[in-house]
Amino acid sequence: MSLEYKKLGDVAKFIRGITYKPNDLVENFSENSTVCMRTANVQSKLKEDDLLSVPLSFVKNTEKFLIEGDLLVSTANSWNLVGKCCWIPKLDYSATAGGFISILRANDELLDKRYLYHWFNSSKTQQLARSFGRQTTNISNMDLGRCLDIKIPLPLLPEQRRIASILDKVGELRQKRQQAIENLDQLLQATFIDMFGDPVSNPKGWELFKLSDLGHIATGNTPSREQTENYGNYIEWIKSDNLNNEEDFATTSTEYLSEIGSKKARIVPKGSILVTCIAGSFNCIGNLAIVDRQVAFNQQINSITPNDKTVLEFLYYLMKISKPIIQSASTNSMKGMINKSKFSDVKLPVPPKDKQVQFVDLFNKITRLKELNNLYCDQSENLFKSLQNQAFNGTL
Repeated sequence: MSLEYKKLGDVAKFIRGITYKPNDLVENFSENSTVCMRTANVQSKLKEDDLLSVPLSFVKNTEKFLIEGDLLVSTANSWNLVGKCCWIPKLDYSATAGGFISILRANDELLDKRYLYHWFNSSKTQQLARSFGRQTTNISNMDLGRCLDIKIPLPLLPEQRRIASILDKVGELRQKRQQAIENLDQLLQATFIDMFGDPVSNPKGWELFKLSDLGHIATGNTPSREQTENYGNYIEWIKSDNLNNEEDFATTSTEYLSEIGSKKARIVPKGSILVTCIAGSFNCIGNLAIVDRQVAFNQQINSITPNDKTVLEFLYYLMKISKPIIQSASTNSMKGMINKSKFSDVKLPVPPKDKQVQFVDLFNKITRLKELNNLYCDQSENLFKSLQNQAFNGTL
């Protein structure tokens, strides 16, 4: 099937967001106010649990109010996030867009809104839109004019709706797989709380132990990384950023130390836990991962290798659910910083080992189920991308 192409600007338009100052903010949903979406709200789905509001009078043009089927597009952000978009569902409140995002609105007579969403959210379009960014300091600004010149394949409206319906159905399958993983996480947390109580309040009165009582603690370092042609003697090099997403840590190797550098590195054995103790964001303090292979790690990370007082998987989950306790040891409430001494002195409630083993049995079963669902998620993602590619080259 041959496809007709039109410029995006012929069938849709960008509407720039409004600007405001921090002291302009008002209470959410107060009289004569409107919610103002920002880049933080532009996630895979519209994030509605972190809203800000401004006076209604700030919106001088009514077309700047969000309507169902609009796309919110991040137009001023770090380079890798420019162009990121989300669908606006039907809202039961008034809302507009802030200055670092724009509204992409389809011409209903020519372009199906869901078709536009799937096309603009495709990796090919995202990469193209991102390439139009103009770098200023650490921020990239998307060139809306050049984006409106991008050619969009434009079959007739009934065909657009058919394509959008297919992609929606596969997208729903992806969401169900992801929801299953989230449900398993919630089940594990609820089971932990039921068995042991909240570690912060320790309602069951378990004995408190310092982390230094529960295992060997070490702080990483950054040795010289001389180059060598013998790649077989490189060792994986972990930084705090690698702990931001446990799945990324499990599957991605981003950097390596040479044989020479690795001799001077702090190397942690398999069966240890890595914990972020220095970070640019306070929220990243306490991010952690189980080490399933020998790795080197930098000075922003502490490791703990459990002794016979705890089971590895139990200590990992105890520390994960006790993140507020670990963060409370930070000496910097903005960026986050915990030195080895402070980290070692963190106290956590630890139940008897036989109860730990009971929990670990469930932990391992749920972990296996999550791995299976992650595999299904990957398959659904691959199917979606394949269909998406076919949809916009005329072969679906």
